[in-house]
Amino acid sequence: MIQKLKKLSLEQQLFISFLSLSCFLLLFSLSIAFLFSSAWKRKDIDKSLKATASYIASMDQIASMLQLGYPDESVQRELDFLSENFPDINIIAVYNTEGLRFYHTDRHETGETYMDGEEAAVLAGSPPYITVGYGTFGAQRRAYHSIRSQDDSIIGYVTVSAFTNYISEQAGAFIPTYILVGVLMFFVSLLLTHAVVRALRSSLMGHHPQELLDLYIRQDTVLNAMEEGLIASDQKGIVVFANQSAKTIFSEKGELTGKPLKEIFPESLVHTILQYGAASYHRSCTTAQKRLLVSELPFENGGSVQGVLTVVNDRTELDTVIDELSGARSMLDTLRAFNHEFLNKLHVILGYLQTGQTQAAITFIINSNLVSSQAIRQTADCIRCSPICALVIGKMMHAAELEILLTVNPDSRCTEKELLLPAEAVITITGNLLENAIEELSSHDHPVREIHFGIYCTGDCNLITCEDTGGGIPKELLEHIYDKGVTSKGENRGTGLYLIRQVTDQYGGDISIETEAGEGTCFTITFTRKEHQECTE
Repeated sequence: MIQKLKKLSLEQQLFISFLSLSCFLLLFSLSIAFLFSSAWKRKDIDKSLKATASYIASMDQIASMLQLGYPDESVQRELDFLSENFPDINIIAVYNTEGLRFYHTDRHETGETYMDGEEAAVLAGSPPYITVGYGTFGAQRRAYHSIRSQDDSIIGYVTVSAFTNYISEQAGAFIPTYILVGVLMFFVSLLLTHAVVRALRSSLMGHHPQELLDLYIRQDTVLNAMEEGLIASDQKGIVVFANQSAKTIFSEKGELTGKPLKEIFPESLVHTILQYGAASYHRSCTTAQKRLLVSELPFENGGSVQGVLTVVNDRTELDTVIDELSGARSMLDTLRAFNHEFLNKLHVILGYLQTGQTQAAITFIINSNLVSSQAIRQTADCIRCSPICALVIGKMMHAAELEILLTVNPDSRCTEKELLLPAEAVITITGNLLENAIEELSSHDHPVREIHFGIYCTGDCNLITCEDTGGGIPKELLEHIYDKGVTSKGENRGTGLYLIRQVTDQYGGDISIETEAGEGTCFTITFTRKEHQECTE
């Protein structure tokens, strides 16, 4: 039966299931009703038996008949009348205390003595009661009631009986009615079940349940096969669905369904999107050592936001490959520039040698060693944006010619996709910072001639630092250091810091200066994503 049911369509299964449930409830209800009606009928007959027995026991003629010691025809006629006109009463019997019958519905039983022990209680003064016993005519329900004389002494008792077969027949009289009601209710259940299935189909926009089930299975398979992680959350930000990719990305969070999205992914903007309904596209986030590209889209119904769909791309491996490719490209560009610079230096050395300036050639070669191939490789590995990397290496070469050591901090990191401002703007800042430091160190005789450059880029913050071992900035110039033309290097100068300030203000950055006379100067320029976005809006 179960196998046959499985072969039916989902709609047919629903129809049969609803109808079966309705039939079960109908049969159950009718059975309970039949039991209650049978019990009610039995109680009604018992009540009638007790009332009749009480009435007979209270008749003066009955007491007189027992006291006289022989049957009374008038009493017999009245009791016959009761027996004939009360259908619930089958047998009436009157006994004295010795068990001698003074009256019995069956005249053949009158005058006989009968005691089976059930009368002992009523003869002992017990209140009226009903028992189930067996007599000449089969099983009976008997009501016992004592008969008392005027001095309240018990002089006999009366029994009023109904055959149990009669009681069963009375209860069975309800069966045709229940059968009729059951048949009518079955047809009503059939119509209601059909209406429910049609209403279900209507609520499913005309689709059959089987069609939707097949569609759900196909979509579930497709969603779980996608590389992107998909997380759907409701109006309270609780996750109601997560595909397999999302479970893999956030595997350390355990089961995702039923948890707040902010608990699983703290960087989520789910509450903001639920409040304002504005989507967020392609945000770069980092969580649990993973680099994620996240889009969050509201889905609406009737003009109100019902939830948020979060699309998560795990770009950790892809970004690693891109970084490696970017590093290789940057290294290649750097090697080309280094090869060009190396040829230029060979020409300079050749010129010195041809003109007999051997000492100048030696000094030039020694200064060129300040820029080693290892420093070039380290710079290319740290700075993965080719224009910026080429600029820094060029400044390193220029500084080396002036006997200045320019190094890039080994913990620097810069990729083009993590820049919060255009590469041209970073080149303007970097070029002017390095050029100012080189000019400062080359224009004075300093015992230590070093420049330390650092650039640190993440998705939310860009930091550029430039520290030199020059003479520092005089205090009287600090307040006007960014004004155009203000400088300590002579006339027609003082545009570098002015340009840096312009670019920094344009992109919402911040500049800080630490300087000490005779020790040097350190510039720190900071850009954050929030400030940059506010500035560009």
